[in-house]
Amino acid sequence: MDLLKGIKVVDLTAAIAGTLDTMILADLGADVIKIEPPNGEHYRHAMDGAILLAMNRNKRDIALDLRTEEGQEIALKLASQADILTENFVPGTIDKLGLSYEKVSKLNPSIIYCSVSGFGQSGPYSRRPAYDPSGQAMGGIMIATGEPEGKPCRQVTSLLDMSSSLYATISILAALIDRGKTGKGRRIDITLLDASVFAMSPHLTYYSFTGKLPARWGSGAEGWVPYGAFDTKDKPIWIGASIDRFWTAFCQALNLDELLNDQRFALDKGRRKHRDELNAKVSEICQQYTSGELEAKLVEAGVPCATLATIAEVEQNPQVQLRKLIEDWDYPGKGKVKFVKTPIMIDGQFPETKMMAPQLGEHTTAILAEIGCNKEEIQTLLDKGIAVQYKPD
Repeated sequence: MDLLKGIKVVDLTAAIAGTLDTMILADLGADVIKIEPPNGEHYRHAMDGAILLAMNRNKRDIALDLRTEEGQEIALKLASQADILTENFVPGTIDKLGLSYEKVSKLNPSIIYCSVSGFGQSGPYSRRPAYDPSGQAMGGIMIATGEPEGKPCRQVTSLLDMSSSLYATISILAALIDRGKTGKGRRIDITLLDASVFAMSPHLTYYSFTGKLPARWGSGAEGWVPYGAFDTKDKPIWIGASIDRFWTAFCQALNLDELLNDQRFALDKGRRKHRDELNAKVSEICQQYTSGELEAKLVEAGVPCATLATIAEVEQNPQVQLRKLIEDWDYPGKGKVKFVKTPIMIDGQFPETKMMAPQLGEHTTAILAEIGCNKEEIQTLLDKGIAVQYKPD
C-alpha cells in the first residue's frame, strides 16, 4: 500500500506511544527511518522482543550515538530532508540531543514535528516520565476499572499508548494535507493524559450534570442488565441485552416465559432496579449450556454476545481468518512469529508487510550513504562507535 510513497519520516520513538504512529505511516508507504542508540532502544528486549517486533515493521533502522556531536549532525541531516519527525522523549531530552523543534524547523521549515509524551511539552507535569498506566490513573480510567468489590485495575492492553499514537497519526496526516496547500510545517503535541481524559469524556460529561462518578462494573455497565460475562458449562460468554428488544429476544431464544412475563423485568429501568436478582437468574440459566450452544441460540435471535477467547484462540475465529488479519513470518532467532496487520482495510486489502521489524542498525551504512557519507567517513563513524551496523551471525 503506497498511499504515502515519497514521504520521509524520522522516527525517534521507543516502546509503543508514537512508535505505533510511525509504523502506521510505514504501512501506508512512507519511508520511515528509526534512529536507535548503539545499544538499542530500551524496549528492544521487553516481552522477549515482542513489543519491538509488533510495533516496527516496514521501517529501516540506523543506530547512532546522539550524545556525540557527529551523531547529532547525522540526525539533523536526516531531519532536514524529512517530511515528518516523531519523538517520544520526556520533554527536554530531545533538546539536549540537539534535535529540538526550534533547531529542526529552522533547518526544515516545512517539517511536521510530532511529540508524544506523558503530559505535554509545558506545564507542571511536563518533565515527569510516564507510562500508559500513569495516564490511566490520572484520567479516571483505572479507578473505575475492575470488579465492584475488587481493587482498581489497569487495562491489560496499552490503551493510551495506542490511542495517543492514533491521534498522532491523524494529526500528522491532517498536517500533510494542509502543507500541500500552504507549504507550512506544524508542531504537534500529543499526550497520554489528554488521551486518557478524552477516553473518559462521556463519563465526565455525565458527572457534570448528575454528580455521579463512574463505578467499577467488571465486564458489565451501570446502564444495562443483563450486560456482562456469565459462566457456562465450559467458557464464559458475554451477553449484552441492553435494550428491551434484546431482552425479549434473549428470553424467547431460551424459552424463558416466566422471565419474559415478569413485569419487573419488562423495561430497562426495572431490570436495573432488580440487577442482582436478575443477574443471579441469568447466571443460573447460562450454566445449563455450553458456550457454543448458548452463543448459537443468542446469535440466531439477534442478541449481542461473544464467547470469551484467549489470545491463543483468537486466530481460530472465522471472521479473523476471513479477513486475514494475522500473518506468520520467520524472524531470526525467534522462528515462526505471528503478527497482526494494521487494521486499516482499503480497497479490500490491509497494508502489506514488506519488511519485518529491523535488527538494530540493520540499514545504518545504506542510510549514511544516502545522505552523502563516503565509505571512509562511514567506516570512521563505525570505528568510533558513533554508528553501528548490524552484522548477521
